[in-house]
Amino acid sequence: MALSAEEFRRMMRRYPAAVTVITTGQAPDRAGMTATAVMSLSMEPVQLVCAINRSTYTHERLVRHGRFCVNVLERGQIAVAKLFSGQGGMMGDARFGDEAWTVAPSGVPMLKGAVLAFDCHLAQCVDAGTHTLVIGEVEAGCGTQALQPLLYLDGAWARAEKVAEPA
Repeated sequence: MALSAEEFRRMMRRYPAAVTVITTGQAPDRAGMTATAVMSLSMEPVQLVCAINRSTYTHERLVRHGRFCVNVLERGQIAVAKLFSGQGGMMGDARFGDEAWTVAPSGVPMLKGAVLAFDCHLAQCVDAGTHTLVIGEVEAGCGTQALQPLLYLDGAWARAEKVAEPA
């Protein structure tokens, strides 16, 4: 039995995912977007992959700049997630006005207070349907154990709860 796009979308909403903001560029040509389709790819070399819709404002700029940062949001940063998902109508550099931003070693925007931040250069782009799989080679990163990540589940913001320590 074939799965319809709507059924697939409904099922994937049940798949919890960390909320990230992917940023690129330098002022006044910065761009960023909220994304949940991010995963580790390789340890040798250290790489991650992001699925980015080709129709987004950020897509063309990320490819052109060749550098980006994946900022994993802290559970108190819902306003940031909403802003970078397009709620509020701001685009491009205007989205960076209200939050505490710093600059990653590569020069792209990095969110202060993020749980994790991965500073990447663009290693490869792979077309996949409506999206591009953007493979980034991680050049630098930072993070903290003290903060809890923001998750997205069933169309709502969520948080993780540890049920047991790793064996």
